[in-house]
Amino acid sequence: MKKAIILLLCAALTLGLAACGEAAVEDSAAPSADVSAEPAPVESAAPGESAPEETPDGEAGLLDTAKEYEGKPVEDLIAAIGEPVSSDYAPSCLGEGEDGNLYYDGFTVYTYKDDTGETVSYVE
Repeated sequence: MKKAIILLLCAALTLGLAACGEAAVEDSAAPSADVSAEPAPVESAAPGESAPEETPDGEAGLLDTAKEYEGKPVEDLIAAIGEPVSSDYAPSCLGEGEDGNLYYDGFTVYTYKDDTGETVSYVE
């Protein structure tokens, strides 16, 4: 009898620790490079010279633009900087919606999607 109770308690503990246990659906086109790496800092220019505003490929400008859209609809962000390279979504542990990751070259946009729409949570 004690063994049965212990087994039931272990099963309940295992299920309790598996909160939000659905596996994340990952896009097969996810970049293999480390997408969370920050762009290299731009060195300051000598006096009298103007420093470049962006890296040659424009990643710094896109990152700064994306950060301006935190708390705003994802549709506005996509209209401003374009479609992500890839994305994935998983059930959210914080609410009834889904947490999303939008992968761009050099940075990631984290979103929350529910019945009211999809919102940019933060950018890094």
